[in-house]
Amino acid sequence: MIDAASPRPMRRAFTLIELLVVIAIIAILAAILFPVFAQARDKARQASCLSNMKQIGTATMMYSQDYDGYFPDTGVRSSCGNPNAGPWTGVHMFATALYPYTKNVNVFSCASDPLNYGMLGANVALPCIESMLLDAKIPGAYAGIRNSRADIAKVLPLSYAGNFYLSSTYGFTDPSNGAVAPRDASAGAPSYNESEIRSPANLFYLTELGADVDTNGISVGGWYIAPGYGNQGTDRRWPKGARHAGGRTWAFYDGHAKWAKDPDFVTASGARESEVNIREAYRKRGIYTFFTTESSN
Repeated sequence: MIDAASPRPMRRAFTLIELLVVIAIIAILAAILFPVFAQARDKARQASCLSNMKQIGTATMMYSQDYDGYFPDTGVRSSCGNPNAGPWTGVHMFATALYPYTKNVNVFSCASDPLNYGMLGANVALPCIESMLLDAKIPGAYAGIRNSRADIAKVLPLSYAGNFYLSSTYGFTDPSNGAVAPRDASAGAPSYNESEIRSPANLFYLTELGADVDTNGISVGGWYIAPGYGNQGTDRRWPKGARHAGGRTWAFYDGHAKWAKDPDFVTASGARESEVNIREAYRKRGIYTFFTTESSN
């Protein structure tokens, strides 16, 4: 039997040195584990972004079946960056064209996009964008939304951009042979037909694009892009699209999607690579820009 009057045993307190040792161990563990947690989070976002691309690829194939083998335009026939460009021509850009098939605008945005989302955004009123949003019945779109870039980004956030060279609106001459003349967009279809594509499993339709900041401090992205665009200048939208472990996700003309690591955007001497060299580096990795490219061999 313990005598209630007897003194209780004294509890030994931590010394200052012991506390510092414990704190140091916790700090070391945190330094080791936090990067692991960050990598796991980034991997999850990459998986989510790739899932978005796969859903867009599926929606694009459904659209193509309904429109005789044509994909949604990666451009717009009128100049959407010019508020005085005239009435909307009725041709949708890819996101509003695909919305009836996705029924979800969130598939067009990436969780790793830090500037969600500069897609539609020069610092001007955009009447044709408003027309597309309203015509596609995008939830939250309203008459007058052209005057609010913030509201446009809320109702249709976009982290992805279409292949500039697939739009007959812009047209091009294929540098591989110089024989393909630009199309007259007013006279033909807004995109190339799947029957014209030489390597649909390699030709990219969409990929990730970052947002840049213009001279007015406005975040500006776009809905179309060329690989390496502006890399030798001040435009940083293409490099900023490499959001996932030094690479980005891609959707291809046959409907499949994948992640691929980007090539170097800077030469060994520290100079910025040209757009031509960057495109060629992707081609060697099996990612084609031009519809006339036949194989990677």
